[in-house]
Amino acid sequence: MCDMMIAPQDYHNVRTWLEACRRPLLVTHRRPDGDALGALAALTLVLRGWKQDPRPALYEPFPPRYALLAGLTAWHDWGQEHGKLTAECDALVILDTCAAAQLEPLAGYLPHAARTLVIDHHATRDPLATRATDLCLFDESAGAVCLLIAEWMKTAGVALTAPIATALLTGLGTDCGWFRFANTDARMLRKAAELSEAGASANAIYRAIYEQDPPAKLRLIARMLETLESHAGGRLAVMSLRKTDIEAAGADRALTEDLVNEAGRLAGMEATLLFTEERDSSVRVNFRSKSTLDVAALASRFGGGGHTRAAGARPAGTWDEVVPRVIAETLAALGSPPR
Repeated sequence: MCDMMIAPQDYHNVRTWLEACRRPLLVTHRRPDGDALGALAALTLVLRGWKQDPRPALYEPFPPRYALLAGLTAWHDWGQEHGKLTAECDALVILDTCAAAQLEPLAGYLPHAARTLVIDHHATRDPLATRATDLCLFDESAGAVCLLIAEWMKTAGVALTAPIATALLTGLGTDCGWFRFANTDARMLRKAAELSEAGASANAIYRAIYEQDPPAKLRLIARMLETLESHAGGRLAVMSLRKTDIEAAGADRALTEDLVNEAGRLAGMEATLLFTEERDSSVRVNFRSKSTLDVAALASRFGGGGHTRAAGARPAGTWDEVVPRVIAETLAALGSPPR
């Protein structure tokens, strides 16, 4: 199999598009993970090297878990600075999503945004960046958007520095479960080796992200596991976290990232659901599957999306409405009747 799934000319088109920028606004989805933050940091460093003034913006405070990326550049607060950012920026770059629901804070800006570039590897897509001046780069076979950024840099002749390599390896490692998820392939592993050769330390990145948890994280895991239910003869695991659980653990919502994967070690389990009650009482659902269930298609029924094996959604409705409805739909998708 070829390492690169995108034609070289498409990568060169991205370079040409970016070279025409002076002060681009870089954004990603809500609750950014390591892949989203790594891509933002890496592309920001590239553009700064081109003497541009890129503005990476987040909708929430920078996640403490990814502190190793926090110091690579200045991060902007969309909520506090959106007026200044939209007035000064001459382009919009969206990374790691093409779903309007994940860009909700930008809802009022997107229809009037400056020329827009989208780089994404998810199967779920909304009609963003459709104007003649816009550009999209999609590859759902890529295990991480940081893989696309790394491939683009190599094809377009962009220098790879140790800080950029660290940001990109953070994205690769976190999006494939540190090279154990189904999206880990030879293409990912070869690129990880190149990033390591460029100065990224896999051990240092792993320790910084996964071995710095506060005690509240373990208390949160314990409360979540107490809710574990088994359905469909053990093929579906369901867990939940209410607002009271998060408060009792002394945790914040940033600590809920990746908790859905805790049930993955169960024998015979094909799919996992994690329901999390948000501050506004809405319900966030994380979907995971091992080998057969397309959870991106399942999540799309509830206004969400993602990958075939990992997806998310925020269905409309109360907790008592959402939870049984999502469980029933998942059981039907698994070919099992609700119990």
